[in-house]
Amino acid sequence: MAFTSDRNLKSDPTINLRDQEHAARVFADNQFRLAPKFKFLFHVSFGINAGALQNANIVQRYGNEINLMVKSVDLPQYKVETELLNQYNRKKVVQYTHKPQEIGITFHDDNMGLINQLWQSYYSYYYADPTSASQPGAYNRTAMRSFDYINNSYGLDNSSTSPFFNYIKIYQMARHEYVQYTLTNPIISNWNHNKLDYAQNALHDFTMKIQYEAVSYSVGAVAEGDPEGFAMEHYDQTPSPLSGQNPDPTVNNPSFVESLDIQAAAPSILNQVIQQVNTAQNTQQPTTVNGTPGLITPNTVVNTGGVPGISFPQAAASSNNTTTALPTSITGR
Repeated sequence: MAFTSDRNLKSDPTINLRDQEHAARVFADNQFRLAPKFKFLFHVSFGINAGALQNANIVQRYGNEINLMVKSVDLPQYKVETELLNQYNRKKVVQYTHKPQEIGITFHDDNMGLINQLWQSYYSYYYADPTSASQPGAYNRTAMRSFDYINNSYGLDNSSTSPFFNYIKIYQMARHEYVQYTLTNPIISNWNHNKLDYAQNALHDFTMKIQYEAVSYSVGAVAEGDPEGFAMEHYDQTPSPLSGQNPDPTVNNPSFVESLDIQAAAPSILNQVIQQVNTAQNTQQPTTVNGTPGLITPNTVVNTGGVPGISFPQAAASSNNTTTALPTSITGR
């Protein structure tokens, strides 16, 4: 209803304040198909190049735990570059490039120092500075003082060719399903160890910004190890005592995940439909109705086995012994 400010809601009998029926029909029907997702239902997986690590335990032993230390993450963002042109006095907007935008990830600073060790490995892999800084005299050389015996490398002169992160996968989950965002060749563009403060009784964290070359998308059903590394370590395996009823047992969690099975089975379904069409056309046998030759009654349909919702009408009976041809198109019912 529209709100009218000059009416008294308490005394005007024409004003009806309705309940939550509309919202319930939109957000609760069909297994909460259109209900909003929660921000805290997510998982992040890092594809770390084991060959870039000085300590292989970071991946082999603690790889899944790094995923669990993510506190928050931005989903991919894009900037589309457009230009307004004049096409014979008609304004025309054209796009000429798009740029994936920098996104942020926040980590818990754990007591073990796992995330700190992850950054140290990344920093030491791409940049020679932390290794050179540990060498006595490496930073005593200046433009005015020559030290011929110092031959340390600096900056990006660290012979790093392959990427440290092969990918970063972000999973947004709901109703035992997920949407996957895969960032290709991500590079850390900013790392912040953040501030320490005696005046704050708060948890410490690390923040980083990353840039990436491309994003790919996919969907799937949540299971152990899918999303990657999910529910494999430090996960509560105790079944929940909470349960609910499905008011419509014919509705099975409608989503785009289920459509993947239909797409994969499309060739076999099409072949089956073709076989059913051939069978329907090749098996038109006349019958006798009250002693008069004819065909099957006009409203008789033949359902195709294994292809739900598709029926093939048979030819109709005719008093003058003429045969009505089968339709050339297939209609679903």
